[in-house]
Amino acid sequence: MKNIDSICLIVDGWGGLAAFKSILNGDIPKIELITNDLELISLSQNNNRIILKDINEIESKLIVCAGYKKIISKELLKSKEFINIHYSLLPKYRGFHSTVWAILNEEAELGLSIHRMNEFIDDGPIIEQYKVSNDGKSTSNFYMSHFNNWIENNLNTIIHNYFHGEIIEKEQDKSRATWVGKRNVEDCKLNFNDTNRYLNNMFRALVDPYPLPFIRMRKSKEEFRITKFELIQRTINTHIGRILNIDNEGLYVCTKEGYIILKELIDVNNNVVMFNHFKIGQYLEL
Repeated sequence: MKNIDSICLIVDGWGGLAAFKSILNGDIPKIELITNDLELISLSQNNNRIILKDINEIESKLIVCAGYKKIISKELLKSKEFINIHYSLLPKYRGFHSTVWAILNEEAELGLSIHRMNEFIDDGPIIEQYKVSNDGKSTSNFYMSHFNNWIENNLNTIIHNYFHGEIIEKEQDKSRATWVGKRNVEDCKLNFNDTNRYLNNMFRALVDPYPLPFIRMRKSKEEFRITKFELIQRTINTHIGRILNIDNEGLYVCTKEGYIILKELIDVNNNVVMFNHFKIGQYLEL
């Protein structure tokens, strides 16, 4: 049986690092790499791997993508075998920041998909999937790190098994597909009209390396990121998004379902902001 003699990785970020380490630990003699990630470039140079600048320079017929955001031409997709690693249980959550969106939407299961690429976004046949239960507590960082470890330990074997016909790909069920958009910093601003449950999921989803949840003062437009908080369930009809109490625990801001206590805030320079910077009665942007 013919072995894989060459592979190209088009990868960036921590998912790309996991993919590269998995292939590097295998037995494929020629590894080409396209990346902007400095850690990946250093690791590749230390292991005498070939770094390419452009996708059209690829000689390998088999290409694995992770974190690659550009559209690949139909011509290139036809001439080579492209495999993508996507961090959702396809066909759901096609697009950007899929794990964050899945946590915000309280999916019962989270996971990743390895699939063959076609001309449409995250649409190609599925080669392998890995899933875990969403425990309602752990952060996106926890799940992404777990998925990256799985990729590092399993991708090389999966690629070999697929190449040798031991894994049969499965077409996606488009009737179950969902699509999500690329998140921006403004999406990280607290909306005090959201349920407390949704707000809690925001703090689970938006952790380093993503931007942290933040507040913006209605009048001064100052912005502060939230590093510690507590949600309190209360039934009260009063001003949503207003600071209604300040004590040694923090700032009490009214939400749709009670209060959020902002226990620690940092400014744009990452300095902790004292509670006396704020006043009872101030409004925050909703």
